[in-house]
Amino acid sequence: TLEQLRSGALVGTRRLDLSCGLTSLPPEVFGLADTLEVLNLSGNRLRDLPDLSRLHRLRVLFCSDNDFTHVPEHLGAHASLRMVGF
Repeated sequence: TLEQLRSGALVGTRRLDLSCGLTSLPPEVFGLADTLEVLNLSGNRLRDLPDLSRLHRLRVLFCSDNDFTHVPEHLGAHASLRMVGF
């Protein structure tokens, strides 16, 4: 899926599952801002997330089984986010 994301093959997708040992969020995810509603980042090695407010349609975010030590504060200000799992 990461290769598909980077090649542009996932343009228009509403759900993205990335579990491939990520240590940071690929910038290509923000290219899906107009359609992405569900982002599953579970099973990676993430320690932090960038501000996701550009993903204005994002409703569901899963981040379990990562290396987070805190929930990023900016998630609380994300207007469309309805469900978050850590």
